[in-house]
Amino acid sequence: MLLSEEVWVKISLLPADNCVEGRAKTGGIDVKVIGVSEKGQVRANNEDSFYCSQDNQLLIVADGMGGHVGGEVASAISVRTIVSFFDSQPVSAQTLTQAFTQANEAVYNYAASHPDLKGMGTTLTAVSVLDQQLLVGHIGDSRACLLDNNGLEWITSDHSVSGQLLEMGKISHSEAETHPQRHVLTQVLGTEAAIEPDVFNIPWQPGQFLLLCTDGLSDVVNEQEIHSAVMADSDLDIKKDRLLKLVAHRGAPDNVTFILAEL
Repeated sequence: MLLSEEVWVKISLLPADNCVEGRAKTGGIDVKVIGVSEKGQVRANNEDSFYCSQDNQLLIVADGMGGHVGGEVASAISVRTIVSFFDSQPVSAQTLTQAFTQANEAVYNYAASHPDLKGMGTTLTAVSVLDQQLLVGHIGDSRACLLDNNGLEWITSDHSVSGQLLEMGKISHSEAETHPQRHVLTQVLGTEAAIEPDVFNIPWQPGQFLLLCTDGLSDVVNEQEIHSAVMADSDLDIKKDRLLKLVAHRGAPDNVTFILAEL
């Protein structure tokens, strides 16, 4: 059992203005979590989806793309499929990979049967908080990071042209953040019949913070600002508000969705 006394989900096809907070015991560790999704100040609709669950031991963010409604549909289907998959399966590296495959098939097949949604797809980043380990599944350019007093560490790599160049050592991290092809994605969920998501474990320490976010946050708020907003002494709700204010001060040009957990 993980993360809250209730299940919170934004997987409808409507813009989300919801924010939730809770607490639960996980392996003897007291974990608190908060999640929020907002349309922003420019976009007409919210193509992001997110999910936090005690029962499924999962945190998920998804950023859809593909026309006026395609992105909303793609992100919603992907999250619903992952959640439904783990209704009857334990979370492991193998089952998380299978869940991503099933979600990809669901989005791909739905688009194939609805010509007006052709080409829709979505990023998907999912994390399960296990005893001393995070199990991470990832595709696209939404992100997850760990934060503590030593700094911020991104634990996912962007599946984008700039992300590939960074992995190959051809550009620096700062260059990747401003690269003209940083939004040209090399892999997303739902646009191709087969995918190769990143699935891996990474250790965590009590007192760290885990952040999952779409690029509506990471594109407009830099690492130092995110770290300062999260690590400043306050409860999760105030940390959430700080991050949203930073996005708003930059004009909130995109949908913004994030989940913040205190481990």
